[in-house]
Amino acid sequence: MSKSISNARLLIFMMWLISYSLVGWVIVSIIKSFIGDPVKLYIESTHDNAIIIISNFFYVAFNFAVGFSAIRFLGHVIYSDETNNLAARLSLLRQYDPTWDSDVVFCEDVMRVGSKSFFLASLLLPSWMRGPAIALYSFCRKADDDVDEGNVEGAKLRLQLLEKRLADAYDGNPNDNQVDRAFSAVVRAFEIPKSLLDAMLEGFRWDLDKVKYESYSDVIAYSARVAASVGGMMTILMGGKCGVTFARAFDLGAAMQLTNIARDVGEDARNGRVYLPSEWLREEGIDPKDLLREPRHSPGLARVIERLLVRADMLYQRADHGISMLPLSCRVAIRAARLIYSEIGTKLKKNSFDSISRRTVVSKKKKILLAIRACAELVRPPRDICSEPVLPECEFLLKDILPLLKESNLTGGDVAC
Repeated sequence: MSKSISNARLLIFMMWLISYSLVGWVIVSIIKSFIGDPVKLYIESTHDNAIIIISNFFYVAFNFAVGFSAIRFLGHVIYSDETNNLAARLSLLRQYDPTWDSDVVFCEDVMRVGSKSFFLASLLLPSWMRGPAIALYSFCRKADDDVDEGNVEGAKLRLQLLEKRLADAYDGNPNDNQVDRAFSAVVRAFEIPKSLLDAMLEGFRWDLDKVKYESYSDVIAYSARVAASVGGMMTILMGGKCGVTFARAFDLGAAMQLTNIARDVGEDARNGRVYLPSEWLREEGIDPKDLLREPRHSPGLARVIERLLVRADMLYQRADHGISMLPLSCRVAIRAARLIYSEIGTKLKKNSFDSISRRTVVSKKKKILLAIRACAELVRPPRDICSEPVLPECEFLLKDILPLLKESNLTGGDVAC
């Protein structure tokens, strides 16, 4: 495992190196079109191989330096106020958690095992964002695992304990373990509304109560709690400044959850849960009770899963517009996570939408290729703003986020920056 992670880190480093160099090459090429290329003229005038090699190495290094400096300078100019605010928040992390550095290392180990896709995407995050993001996500991951383990009665008791752990973390008295300490520091330093975590725990409670999801809207309401809420938290960490950014973050979280549901139909049914809309199943002549009793693949079930993935793709496309509104240094990681998750749907289609007899996974090689593809976010022009209203099922998540925004004309279903 450690060897594969080291290889991934090396590839990520190479991706950043190439990206900075490409940006520098574009800038230098524009400059050369006006003033000429003295280095090329010098190389052509000499026949000394050593000088030619050194000159070419200088040329590549110069391109990298120009690209690196340009991106960093642009980020400083655009985000100068945010940088000062961020520095203050980051200093609070170690104030709230004196063992912050070692606690984040432990949280990283949790994510490396519990969520490989997120862990790979997190390698693309800037250093200032990676620690808080991993601390936040590891708490959510551990919370989900705690509730899922054992029988229902035991899980309900653990959910009650989790609610107390959450309250203690916000009060500044976290449980004495690495995940809770780091999580407590993050939610207090970045002022993440507790209502977002409460929504997530409500989604866990729906799992334990085996809530039935009659319509697509019911499924989105569940996704809002267990996934869109996490998207909102991550957007706060990244400094989201307007309602439309959060609306698109909710779209991305909901799309990822729909993908999870489509991938895990068989596993969920064997655990006594059906997250597909019951009315869609009945339209295909499938009784949800029969799916629970004897999960098996059929053309009708495939059409339901395909229909859900079509909705997920629509939300992914809307979310892409929100990625362009994030800080430049964060876009690649979020785009990578989006591409990796949507690839699950692509593979499901190749498998005839069969999520009963097999579990669809994206290979490590494919994930790395998608992460490389995500690096295009560094140089692509910003997408147009998608001002589609926030999903109605996600509106409640904005209630405590709006006061954090500097400016917002958001009222009801209207989203504006």
